[in-house]
Amino acid sequence: MTTLTEIDRTHLRRAIELAEVATARGDRPFGAVAVDRDGTVLAEGANAVTTSGDVTTHAELVAILAATAAGKADALRGSTVYASGEPCPMCAAAMVWAHVGRIVFAAAAAEFGQILPGSPSFTLACADLVATADVPVEVSGPHLGEEALAVFRRAAAG
Repeated sequence: MTTLTEIDRTHLRRAIELAEVATARGDRPFGAVAVDRDGTVLAEGANAVTTSGDVTTHAELVAILAATAAGKADALRGSTVYASGEPCPMCAAAMVWAHVGRIVFAAAAAEFGQILPGSPSFTLACADLVATADVPVEVSGPHLGEEALAVFRRAAAG
């Protein structure tokens, strides 16, 4: 597992803040931040599945689509996506398709899945799915321990 820099911690904490935003509006607690190779934030996303009614509006996809809509699709190549929770297979595959260079996540699915009920859930880890692709993507996580899981506990408490 990669050692986090202070910049990594800052962006992961922002993803966790976005997860809190999602929770406050009635969505599941997931947030994501896409950052280009120069460290510029390309886009942010918060889960919107419940409020939008669209099952594909996971935080990572919201961020990728926002970057693309803003004309920043090329900047996604080699970028880093920071996620409050381990990306699901759909989101991990989308990041591969976007040629993201690095995925950094705070809470592991196995851990937040025990806290936050709901289905479907997957046993396929983000790193395992990404490893099957012919595009090199580094996956790093889980990071920030209890800090990362606190948002899931607050969401589960209702």
